[in-house]
Parts: sequence; C-alpha cells; structure tokens
Amino acid sequence: MKKFETKYGYFTENGNEYVIKTYRTPKPWINVITNGNYGLVISQTGGGFSWLEHSEFNRLNRWHQDLVKDDWGKYFYFKNKKTSEVFSPTWAPVKNSPELFECRYGFGYAQFIAEYKEVNIKLTVFVPIGEELEIWNFEVINKSNEQIELGVYSFFEWCLGSSADHHREFHKTFIETEFDNSLNAMLATKRLWEIPLGNRGHWNIEYPYLGFISSDRTITDYDGDKESFIGQYGSVEKPVGVFSESLSKKIGKWNDSIGTVKVDLSIPANQKDVFSFFIGIKKDKKQINKSLKKFKNQDHIKKALSDVKVFWQDMFSTLEINTPDEAMNLMVNKWLRYQAIAGRLWARTAYYQQSGAYGFRDQLQDSLVFLPINPELTEKQIRLHARHQFQDGTVLHWWHPLTETGLPTKMTDDLLWLPFLILNYIDETANYKILDIKEPYYNNKNKIDTLFNHSVNAIERVLKRMSKRGLPLIGAGDWNDGLSAVGLDMKGESIWLAEFFYLILNRFAEVCEKTKKTKLAKRYKQKAEEVKKAFNKYAWDGRWFYRATKDNGDKIGSSKNREGKIYLNSQTWSVISGITDKSKSSKAMDAVTKHLLKKNGCLLLSPAYTKPDQLIGYLSRYAPGRRENGGVYTHAATWAIWAYALLKENNLAFQAYKNLCPVYNGLNPDEYVAEPFVTPGNIDGPDSPNYGMAGWTWYTGSANWFQKIIVDWILGIRATADGLIIDPCIPDDWNNFSITRLFRNTKYNIRVFNQAAKNPRFHYMIMDGKRINENLIKPLKRLEVTVDVFLA
Repeated sequence: MKKFETKYGYFTENGNEYVIKTYRTPKPWINVITNGNYGLVISQTGGGFSWLEHSEFNRLNRWHQDLVKDDWGKYFYFKNKKTSEVFSPTWAPVKNSPELFECRYGFGYAQFIAEYKEVNIKLTVFVPIGEELEIWNFEVINKSNEQIELGVYSFFEWCLGSSADHHREFHKTFIETEFDNSLNAMLATKRLWEIPLGNRGHWNIEYPYLGFISSDRTITDYDGDKESFIGQYGSVEKPVGVFSESLSKKIGKWNDSIGTVKVDLSIPANQKDVFSFFIGIKKDKKQINKSLKKFKNQDHIKKALSDVKVFWQDMFSTLEINTPDEAMNLMVNKWLRYQAIAGRLWARTAYYQQSGAYGFRDQLQDSLVFLPINPELTEKQIRLHARHQFQDGTVLHWWHPLTETGLPTKMTDDLLWLPFLILNYIDETANYKILDIKEPYYNNKNKIDTLFNHSVNAIERVLKRMSKRGLPLIGAGDWNDGLSAVGLDMKGESIWLAEFFYLILNRFAEVCEKTKKTKLAKRYKQKAEEVKKAFNKYAWDGRWFYRATKDNGDKIGSSKNREGKIYLNSQTWSVISGITDKSKSSKAMDAVTKHLLKKNGCLLLSPAYTKPDQLIGYLSRYAPGRRENGGVYTHAATWAIWAYALLKENNLAFQAYKNLCPVYNGLNPDEYVAEPFVTPGNIDGPDSPNYGMAGWTWYTGSANWFQKIIVDWILGIRATADGLIIDPCIPDDWNNFSITRLFRNTKYNIRVFNQAAKNPRFHYMIMDGKRINENLIKPLKRLEVTVDVFLA
C-alpha cells in the first residue's frame, strides 16, 4: 500500500523506501548515503558528489551548487550501437524522456528504474559497510526480440581534495590520471592538496589518496580529458566522445581530468545482464585491488547491500512507536534518525549546504539521537567536542577534521552545550563515571582534564560573561547565529540564554550534589537564583518575554519594536527552563499561539525585518519571511512542541507537531517543494511571497530534536537518572498507542490506553500484574518488560 502519495512520490507500506515517480520534482530531492567514513549525495536526476572522511576537504568529483539546473554529478550514458541512440537511467545528463522512471530512496542506498525503447535498467547505488567506495550495480533487461549491443560510458570530473575548485584552470594543473590494466581501472591523484597542512608554506603538500573507477566487466576504452570527451563548446547532454568510434585514451598530467571509462554489453533477446562499476578513494593500489577482489561477483555485491539494509534496521530497532498518526510513525521510527545520523553526524553535508566541519553545538545536539540506540556513541561525540574546548572554557564554534582548524567562538551559548549533553547522557544511563573521563584541551594537549572540569570551565566562563543587571552577555550570537551583531561589544544581553543557563546551573548543581561536590552545588544553585531574579526583574515585556538587548541597550523582540516584535525561543524556554512562574510562561505561550503558530509550525519571529539593522546582524538581512527572518526555523519550532507539552496543552502540542511535519507539508508539494521524508532547515513564513516553501533539507539540527521531542514529550516516554518517566501528552482523539524502547539494556514494551474524554493524563500503570500509581518505571535488570499505562 502506498502511503501519503502525491503526484511526485509516496512512502512504501513498510516505510523503508520513498519512491519518486518522476524526475521533475519541484526541487532536487536527494538521498545522503554514507557508512560514516565514505559517502555520497545523489539526487533523483543523478546529480551529486562523493567524499572520503570530509565532504569538503576530500571530495572525489566536482560538484557546484545549482538547485535549478542540478547538472553536476557522476553520470552514465547507455548507447545503442545499432541506432546510436543514447539515454541515461538517471534521466540526466542525456535527458531523453523514458517510458518508465522511478527513483527509490532507502536507508543506505538509492535505486533508479528506467526504461527506454525496450531497454529496462535497474541501477542500485550504495556504499558498503566499512569500505571507501560506492557500488553502481546495473541490471539491464533487453525486452526486445533481437539482440542488442550497448556501450556504457561513465562521466564525472575529478576533484580530489578541496571542493573549492572554481578556479579550474588552476586546480586542473595538479591532477594526473593513469589507466591500470591489472586493476581494470582508471586512477587519479593530485600533486597538491589545498588544505592548511604541512610545514613548508601554503599549498605545498601532496594529496595522499588515489581516486578510481573500475568495473567487473573489462573496460574497453577510456578518456581522461574533458575537452576530448565533451568537445570544445560541447555539452554533457551530447558529449562527442559517446558518438565517436572510440575514445581518446588521453591520460596524464596535462588534461582537464575526468573519469570516463567504457564497457560493452551484448544482451540476447528477452534476456538480462548484471554488472557493476566501482568508484572510490583509497590510499594505494593495493587497497583498491583488495576491495575490487572483494566485490568480484554479484553474490558478494548482493550480500554487501543486504548488510547495509540490516545495519540500518538494527540501528532503528531499539526504539519503535505505533501511534494512530502514521506520519509520526514513519518519521520517528526511521527517517528522522536516518537523517540525523547519515546527514548531520556522518556526512555533515547535503545539497543546500556543504560543510564537512563539526559545529560545537550542532553535532553535540545531534548526538542525542544515539541515546536510545547506543549511548556509547553519544559519549564518543561528547569526548570529541571536549577536545575542542579551550582551557578557559571557550570553544571552537566549528572545526574541520583532517586539519583540526576552526573558528574560536564569541557566541556564549556554544560553551554550555557540553554540560547539556552530559546531563542528557546521565539521564539515559545513570553513568556518572562519564564525569571522570579525561580529555585534553584544544590549546593545551598536555593538560588532560575530566569531563566534569571541562563542564565547570564552560559554566564558569559564562558566569564571567554577565551584564551589570545579572543577565548573560550574548556576544556574537546565542544559538541564533543570525543575531551576529547584537553583542559584539560584549554589552548586549540574551534573554533566551538566561533561560538556558538557568536550566544548566540547576541541573549541573544536581550532578554536583550526586557526586558530593557540595560547595560547587551550592554555588551553582545560588547563581541560578541570581539569574532567575534578574530575569524576572527585567525580561517581561508586558505580554511576552523580549529576546535580547543590543549593545546600545535597545530591546529586540519587544512589543515596542516595529519589526521583530516577538521571538519564539524566549517564550518556549521560559517554560522549558522553569525560570519563571507559570502565569507568565503561559501568557508567553499564548502569545506564541496567537502570533507565531502558523500552518507550517511556529515562526522564529514576527513580523519579519524589512530593513537591515547593523546592530542585529545578518538575520535582518535575509529576505522577509525567509529562514530566521520571519520563517519557520524547524530546529526552534520543535522546542515549541516541548513547551506546549510541559504546559499540558495536549492539542496545541500536537498541532505544533503536525503543522511542522514534512510528511503532511509534503502533501502540498508544489508549495512545499522540499523532500517530504526529511525535515527542512526552514520554511518560508507569511511575510514571504513563497509562504510555505521549504528549503535547506537534510543538513539541519531539527531531525534529532523532532524525533526526541515527539517521543519524550508527546508520547511522554523519557529517560531520567531515576528511570523512565511515563507522561503522555497526546491529543484527545487518540485511543491508544505503543512504544518499544531499549533503556539500560532492558527492552520496555509500553502500551498506553486513553480512557479520558479530554486532556488525557497519566492515571496508573500495570507491571507484572501490579498496579503502580506513580509514573516512574525504575530500572530493572531484565531483558524485557511489558507495561500497560492507563490515562484518565
């Protein structure tokens, strides 16, 4: 059964694939495929790029961002030798109209099914587990009544290193290619790696890898030069090489290097042939040879694809929900976690943004996704980020693996996400020993300190960044990077940061008490009260909490402002943090409901800025209604669901979820334009003429948060150091739901039954035949437990 079908595509019944029915989607719809080290991005027309370890510093093929043309990728041409007709199974680059086209995205693979003039092709693209290559597996069926002879040509442009090769006339001079008959492969390398490494000046190290393309069929011809293959003033749609009797076989150091190899097929009438191409990056020929031998037959390739599918299903198996909302089931059970892990944590790239870097706050938050899967992976991320903290508690806003270069942050909130993650890790595991793990500082590798002290250093640094009024200084931003000029003089204050800091101080004080650091616990409780006092004295604007003060003392997010009158985060976190009394936080959320809750979720602010403000920053320079300037910024919009749930506004929490959900927004695809199976970074707000249009998909911190908040706060099954809390906040019309969750090595099968007519609340639960009136399941040392929960 097809689920949530539109004219562009649908989910399969088991939710494991999204099927795209046409290559003409409103924007490129992509899949991110990676094993955590090697990866690729591919669109429904075959556009995209590949990389090893770092999507910007070690890219295999050239690709330049163009979401209109989408004409950079790794392509294959099929030529009928008798008729000279040429087509591509991915539609691009030839762009002949196939009689049949289908693109299926799964977890760890993409599959294209195309038919053109009685030739049916099924192409499966995937990255094997633990490998530094991708497999393009073709199954070709000759549906005609006569034998066909086909020539199959690959084409892509070698990049090999930094993606920033716009100055191609310069960068091409360092690339060299060869054809190795023993490997049946074209190889390419580069005599310059354009990244800041080495000790003999700028751009003076060699690229230490070999790019390659090979096949399990004998390569009969090849071309390593763009000019000879495309033709001067030619095009990728009709390259002269494909229509020539033979290719140039040009290789070496003097070309505009490409990866074009050819294999020949002869398929009898009504028969099929199966073959593969292998593309990747390896250290040397020995490693290439080892991998090519590994996948020398189709049985090994099928097994490798099966292993990929099993890998992802195992990843998803520790948390599964079954609710009356099928879109929620699809997103939580599979797609959101796949997006957060493959797109954000491993690839760190997509179509709207390419990075390759780690953001200090970004990937820390993303790693929350691992907690119900394998908390050790969250611990690994925490430790990585701790190594990018300075001894004074400041951190790198982002850094690049490989070079370990980054940007020291002037944003005050960055520092606090390290203790925030540790607190969440302890909630999941009750493993306070994480606090004793030692990691060095970024600026002093000889100083190896505990994660507890790393956290203390972060908190103490923020305590040094307080205004005279007792509110945190915003610096160059405070989660919202677009508030980039609000506090550059270290005078501007952040109301949201006061809320976030209050939560951190209180929660970390509890950890201090638990670990018998009583002096520190007392200090942080006192500091929390001081922040709370200052907040309640200054932050209320009459109907909601304002957002910040500029360096000159002017407020933003105030009813007195003409534009940007109300911001979302300072309202939602007034609830989440518990910094103020419920009457004010409830009024603040009433204002959210009135001014910010729209058809696609909650806007980040309203109304949008129409004129740039130098004392606010680049947020005010976006087009009105676009991204942070009056659009739905999905990361922040997920927090609104959390706040509504805390206030027990069941139906509003569900509305905020449903309005934001990409599956539902995707049912209006020509307005929404983005993929319906992953979250976008932003959706245009009502001040935009494109109201409802989404963008910046895949590479967004909203994926982890959306699934976490749905499970923790709508379904209400969440971890604490003491056990699992059962506190559902479901809509009135739900009769029941269930959730299976791994928690401290015990599998909990939780069934929830709603017996309330309105605003259902926890009533009691039955476990082992006994009625329990409190809503806490204390940890059990058993393999599996069944719990029945009743709401009234």
